[in-house]
Amino acid sequence: MAGQKDIGLYCSSLVASLRGWGSLILFFVLMIMLLQWLLEARKWQVMLSPGYPIKLPEAFRMILSGIALSIATPNRMGEFAGRVMHLPSGQRLQGTALTVIGNFAQLIVTCIAGSIALCMEWQDQHLYPAGTGLQAVQTLLLWTTPLTIIFFMLLYFKAGLVFNWILSLRMLGKFRDKLGVLATIPNNILLKVLLLSSLRFVFFILQYWLLFKLTNTGIGFRDTFAAISIMLLWLAIVPTFSFLELGLRWEFALLLMGSLTENALGIAVSITAVWLINLMFPAAVGAIGLLFYRSR
Repeated sequence: MAGQKDIGLYCSSLVASLRGWGSLILFFVLMIMLLQWLLEARKWQVMLSPGYPIKLPEAFRMILSGIALSIATPNRMGEFAGRVMHLPSGQRLQGTALTVIGNFAQLIVTCIAGSIALCMEWQDQHLYPAGTGLQAVQTLLLWTTPLTIIFFMLLYFKAGLVFNWILSLRMLGKFRDKLGVLATIPNNILLKVLLLSSLRFVFFILQYWLLFKLTNTGIGFRDTFAAISIMLLWLAIVPTFSFLELGLRWEFALLLMGSLTENALGIAVSITAVWLINLMFPAAVGAIGLLFYRSR
């Protein structure tokens, strides 16, 4: 951002736009955030439905608790505890495993979108500035990601076989009664969870595109999809903490989109806004909810 021109004038124009049409875009971004987490709550509700049916508002409260506890843990591992703490003690181990399945579905969608984006950019080769070495990374991911997707899909839709094998281990015998239901998850539930994950990803890309318009980066929807999909694929690979993730997002976004616009500040503002709106704000709400938590 050192080369950003007229930073003061740009900030003034951004503030002015927020007083006019920009406020409408920001409102839509906030509504999309709400829809995203409602979709995640619906996923959670669907996964719990065979053994522990809950209503959507209760599922939403569990999701917010998970976000609150995920902030200070690597790759948001605290999300598991935040969700299952609201379940009866006998359901918590199963709930942890179901959270893994739901996150795995989102990872599959991220890999699919990233693979599509890599194929798009293989033809254009305009996201990567010369001399960064990112072309080599792109080529590696271009060929390995489709194979990874096939492997992940087999694991996902054959989850019953995987859990049957895991539960056959002698050391896990005492958990067989609690986790046995995981070996019989219907494929229609797995497919529904995957579709909900896909819809959530689409909304996520839409958020970035709207904020890129708000910050006047001049980046179109196609390039937004390509760059953000690849960025999210990289973030899925690199272990990090939520509160350190913002710096990585800046770095990846500027590497991927630096050749598309001179408005580096606009990219950074957009990345920060999505991070605050989608993670920090729900985490704050979830933390408030945890103050009234009562163990079951």
